[in-house]
Amino acid sequence: MHLRMKIRNPLFVSLTGFFFLFIACAHSNVSAQSDSAFIARLDTLQKLSLHIIEPTDNKLRLEANAIFQESFREELLADSIFHKDFSSIRTVSVLVCPNKTFRIATWYVPFRDGTFRFFGYVQTPFSSNQPSAIMELHDNTLAINRSDDISLRPENWFGAFYYELIHVAYRRRDFYVLLGWKGNDRNTRMRVIEPFQLVNGRPVFGAPVFQLSGREPKRIIFEYSSRASMSLHYYPEFQFEGVRRKAPAIVFDRLIPMQPDLKGIFRFYVPEVNIFDAFRFYRGRWELAEDVDVRVFINPALQPLNPPN
Repeated sequence: MHLRMKIRNPLFVSLTGFFFLFIACAHSNVSAQSDSAFIARLDTLQKLSLHIIEPTDNKLRLEANAIFQESFREELLADSIFHKDFSSIRTVSVLVCPNKTFRIATWYVPFRDGTFRFFGYVQTPFSSNQPSAIMELHDNTLAINRSDDISLRPENWFGAFYYELIHVAYRRRDFYVLLGWKGNDRNTRMRVIEPFQLVNGRPVFGAPVFQLSGREPKRIIFEYSSRASMSLHYYPEFQFEGVRRKAPAIVFDRLIPMQPDLKGIFRFYVPEVNIFDAFRFYRGRWELAEDVDVRVFINPALQPLNPPN
C-alpha cells in the first residue's frame, strides 16, 4: 500500500489559520459584549429593586415593584438554561436546584404598617422536550386557614423569602425543602420549612413528610417576637447522639414564651438560650429530634439571616 502525502499550499494554510483565529476572536468579542450587557441590566434591576422602598405610600411601592417584577421576569426568561448568576440583586433570592430542573426566585415589599407582601417565580428550564416555563407566585397568606396542614399551588402561595434550598434523596426519589423567612407584622416574624415538588411541571408547596407528636404537618411554621432573631439552618451531615451514621438535619432554636402565662401569644416568644431541636432525614421522612448538641457545628462567623432594612 502506498501512502500519498499532499503538500498544502503554505498560503492556504496561513489563510485557514487566520480564518479560524478570526472566528474565535469574534466569538470571544461577542461573548464579552453579551456579558457586559447582562451586567448592565443586572445593575438596572438592582436599582429598580431599591426604588421599591423609596416611596412612603404603599400604592407607590407596589407600582415600583410591578416595574421591577416585569423587568426581572423578562431577564429570567432570557436565561432559559439557567446559565446566568443573579446574586448581585441583593434584595432577591434566586435558588437553583442542583440538577437544574427548576429554580425559584423570591423577594418582598415591606408596607408602612409593618406587614409584608411576598413575590416570586418558579421557572423550569428549556429542554429538547419542552420550552422554558415561568410561573408567578401569588402571596395569599391572609386567606389561608390551617396553613400548616394544606398543600398549596402558585396562585395561593404561603409567601416567604427563601434563603436555602435543600435536596435529599431516598430510594431514587428526590425530596426538596425550602427554608424561608417571613415577615408577619410589627409584632412577630416567622420562619418556614417548606417542602417543594414539581407535579406534572407545576409547583406544589407542602407535603406530609414531617413526623412529630403524632402529627404530620405539611409545612413547619415558627412564629416569634419581631425583636428576636431565630436561627434555622441545614447541615448535610449532622452527628446525632446515639446514632452511628451522620444524617441530613435541619437545626433550629427552640422557641419559648418569655413567661409561662404568655403561652400561645407569639409576640412574646423568643429562642431558649443554647437549646436546639432538629429534624433528621431518615428513610424519606423528617423526624423531630429534641435537645441536639450543635457545639461542634457552631461557626461564630455564621449570623442568622435578617432581612435588609
